[in-house]
Amino acid sequence: MAINPNQISVAKIYPGNYANVLRYWHEEKTMQFENANGVSSSYTNQPVGGPVGVIFRPGWVAQQAIGYVDLSYQALGSVNQLEYYTQAYGSGVNSSPNGNSNVAFSDAAVIIPSPDFHKDVRQDIADGIQVPSGVYCYRASLRITGGDVVSSGIPGSEAAPTLSLAPAVGEGYPNDNTVVSGGFAVSAIGANRRIPNGSVASTNIIDSSLLEATTAETQWKLFATTNASPVVQGSGVYDPRAGNNFLSGDEKALAICEVCWILPDSPPERQDVALQPDGVTESSVYTSTQPR
Repeated sequence: MAINPNQISVAKIYPGNYANVLRYWHEEKTMQFENANGVSSSYTNQPVGGPVGVIFRPGWVAQQAIGYVDLSYQALGSVNQLEYYTQAYGSGVNSSPNGNSNVAFSDAAVIIPSPDFHKDVRQDIADGIQVPSGVYCYRASLRITGGDVVSSGIPGSEAAPTLSLAPAVGEGYPNDNTVVSGGFAVSAIGANRRIPNGSVASTNIIDSSLLEATTAETQWKLFATTNASPVVQGSGVYDPRAGNNFLSGDEKALAICEVCWILPDSPPERQDVALQPDGVTESSVYTSTQPR
């Protein structure tokens, strides 16, 4: 899902007015409106229903995208991985419980769940976390939940299997708090060919002088990597408990993925002027000393 970088506005909240996760899920529609000069205009791919941003500092809006990647089962085109159990990930060599040898997890887009239980009404965002152009990414995090994932039995597997959230692999994105072209990586690194359930990792860049603005819309994905930095493709991982049509949804291994960024706020509008109600202008309060 590609948001028009020239979006009309960002939905904003102010501290004290909101008590929930900052929602990234949104729909995209073509918007028609009249600009400040009364000229009819239209923008395509405008986000509706989100993303929501918080004014954490005057002049700056912070946004957060949270989603998940299924590490137990392959999506295979499904828009709702939580209900998909047809093909488990495997070692590619060893047989899964039903006798099929399946590929290991290699990479996948992050799923942004719809706020609606009925997915045919408002579908999940299936093409992941899309970071807009012109923003500053400052945090990314991972949490492995639901079960261990392993690299055992995969040809050429790493002893320290790693899952990395990044814009790409093999393109110089480090996981050591260094920003490259507006992006970086966060890596959950395992040991003994296993990434345990409950493993967490985060990259947090507090020093604003280290941040770089993105120059194009950038999709962040989850990759199986080596434990090297910058991150490069690894041999993969899989959930050893999962078999085709076998494991229930609340037991599946998931990677919870988060990316946070800040962007400049839009300039204030007329109604934002303190002590100057909209519609009350100098010409309507004061009269001329010279008759017309």
